[in-house]
Formats: sequence, C-alpha cells, structure tokens
Amino acid sequence: MRRKTTLATLALTAVALTGAASLPAQAAERPAVAAASAPESSPSAAADSGRPAAAADKSVTVNVSMDQLGRGKAIADALRGIKTDDRGSFVQQAVDKAFDAAGGRHNVMLFNLSHNYDDRFSGTRVYANVQWGNVHYGLWIFESGQFTNQGDGGWINWGFRGWFDRDGGHVNFRRSW
Repeated sequence: MRRKTTLATLALTAVALTGAASLPAQAAERPAVAAASAPESSPSAAADSGRPAAAADKSVTVNVSMDQLGRGKAIADALRGIKTDDRGSFVQQAVDKAFDAAGGRHNVMLFNLSHNYDDRFSGTRVYANVQWGNVHYGLWIFESGQFTNQGDGGWINWGFRGWFDRDGGHVNFRRSW
C-alpha cells in the first residue's frame, strides 16, 4: 500500500464529488494531493523519471491549506515565480524560496508525494500542496521533528533546509531557537 494517503485520497475524492466545504482533520495532519488539482491526463513516466515534461506542464500551482505564520501567500507567490525545466533545480529553488519567505527561522521539507515517507513533525506552521508539471509535492514548514524518505532520495524528489542531522533517508530536525 502506498503510504497512508489512500484514506486521505478517498476523503478528498469524496469532498470533490460531494462539494463538501471542509476537509477531514487527517488531511491537515497527513496531507494528500487534492483530486481537483490533479491534471486531467495521468502523470507520464517521463515526469517521475526526472526528464522534462512538455513546457506547458511546467507551471507551478500552490495550494496552502495551513498557514499559522501568516506568510502562506508570500510563500506561494515565491514558488509560483520559479521558472525552470529541471526538476532538481525546481526542488532546490523551492526549498530556498520557502525558507526565506517563511522568515528563515523554521525548517522546510519539500517531498514528492508519490513516494512513501514517514513524517513526525512538531510545530507545523505551514503546509501546502505544490504541483510542478505533473509532479505533486508536499511542503511543510515546521519547528522540529523527524522525516524518513522511503523512496528515491534524489533532488528531483525531495529537498530540505534548516537545522538537522541526516542519516541516509532519515532526517532529525531541531528548532532554530
């Protein structure tokens, strides 16, 4: 089973089909890609392999679903301004721009949601779904915690910035203060 997003995906599909206005509490805790923001065609193998998709698919879509810092709009605007055809470059720029736009005091994690992971963040201040081309990422801005990448660890699939110790696919994040 792919991560624990199946339940959240079903809930979001139900929201999209029923027109319900609120998301379940689990959606904020373990975000999933919203069905309404998914592209009409299925993601291509080229998008997951890191090869560029068609130029028209390179736009950046950002949906901030949690913003306790009051900087969600600035973060979203910064990410939407990234113009590149290289996934690895996009991830690196997105992490840096989110870190700066959030004030430079919190840890930042950007992760490809099609891969398995385990997150245990404390003090999550911002969460956003970020779509670059056909690839869906989760963006967390938080105080401390742990993250384990159970998939591919290349720049095309994840990036992070802050105060941390890394051991392979496992990262321990500390507060900056």
